[in-house]
Amino acid sequence: MPDTEISTNPDRSTPAGGKSKQAAASRRGYLFGSALVLFFTAACILTFIGLIFRPKTDNGVRVWILNHTPDQVVIVNPFAGQVEKTFLVADGLKGLTFSRDNSKAYIYNVVDVSNRLTVIDAKTYLEEEVIEVDGVPQGMGVFPDNDKLAVILGSKTDFMAGGFDVLDLENPSKADARKQARLYRERDMQLTHKIAVGDDGDRIYCIDAKDSRLNIFSFSQKRRIGQVELHGAAQELYYPRAGPYYYASVLQHLVIYQLDKQTDEVVGALIYEYPDLASSFANVKLRYLCANSDASLIFGTVYEADAVAVWDVGNPEYQVPGAAVPVLPGEKMYRFDVPHTLPMRRFGLPGGYNPNVRYTPGGQQIAIGPLDEYLFVVDEDGALYIFQLRELLKREPPAKEAPPYDKLDIIEPYRLVTDIQGEMRDLKISRPAVRANLESDNGNPSD
Repeated sequence: MPDTEISTNPDRSTPAGGKSKQAAASRRGYLFGSALVLFFTAACILTFIGLIFRPKTDNGVRVWILNHTPDQVVIVNPFAGQVEKTFLVADGLKGLTFSRDNSKAYIYNVVDVSNRLTVIDAKTYLEEEVIEVDGVPQGMGVFPDNDKLAVILGSKTDFMAGGFDVLDLENPSKADARKQARLYRERDMQLTHKIAVGDDGDRIYCIDAKDSRLNIFSFSQKRRIGQVELHGAAQELYYPRAGPYYYASVLQHLVIYQLDKQTDEVVGALIYEYPDLASSFANVKLRYLCANSDASLIFGTVYEADAVAVWDVGNPEYQVPGAAVPVLPGEKMYRFDVPHTLPMRRFGLPGGYNPNVRYTPGGQQIAIGPLDEYLFVVDEDGALYIFQLRELLKREPPAKEAPPYDKLDIIEPYRLVTDIQGEMRDLKISRPAVRANLESDNGNPSD
């Protein structure tokens, strides 16, 4: 038989040696693919690192502070952590609020003989107009439509504020062009000191320093429509623009009462701790308040403990059944049959930035930025603390396992502004350049 050539190539159609060429091509393909994967992985890593360390864009949020000594408006850029601008408005600056669209700032003072409100462009800081009012302005609340302003007005002789006026911001008074048309006047209180306008644009809330009742008025009906007995004069009235609740703090009770926006009923109480009435710090008082953008977290300053507390509203982990609210030893204990909520977080202010002060200044005014990035606290010595919010939301054990007031974590601020120096009368947050789709603003405690 003739010799038969046996081929080792299983593919009869492929010439001998083709397999080695295919293997080489395959190896080159694998190497190219691996290199491509490594390239894209490295690019992703570098992009991620770049996103972390890239310079942040200034989002337009600004901190407005009224400094009574001297009477200046101080504008702080929290992005840079420094004072951006100061300007004079009038003597005796008392408070400010922003329009609901944050385009205008309304600033009022208590000693100017002309009794006026100054309207400032929140973006340019230029004065737009001056509105004269019939009394000494001592508080303001802006209506949701931005067309009306409720102003607490005091007597020109003794400054006692017996009520408020609702002014038409769109139309001047026919009797006096220097004033705005008055739409409603209320004069049935003793010493009105905080005011807020409800989400419905009708209800007007007032607290009286000489009355234990929260007063509710109707703008459409031009009369008082209700009262809520708090069993003690309220210090602060805080109506967030988000969420289902508003709040009133009663210093005597060491508590912040939580009220339903729809029913105006007390439905809860925020407390700092279970107080030891025998302790010298039994009277830690909950004063100024603010909330995050959806009002799920409430922040409050505790001056006597040099601390800030954070409540997670509605979280059952931090709630205890309704119980008597403790007040000063030997006095009555009032009972609201509502849950009490303990803080999810408490932290102390470091202080010590003024070498002439040998104590830790207590926290006073407080506000939070609309993007939930920063928390702002002013202490009594004029320092502005800027905290990163994410650093403050560490949860603590609930109830009595939480650390006592003298064992709190002391948190150093992300930014600190110490060159203001003076008597801080108000703290608010403006955001004229922030994204337009953010509709809630929680830096305005008394709006």
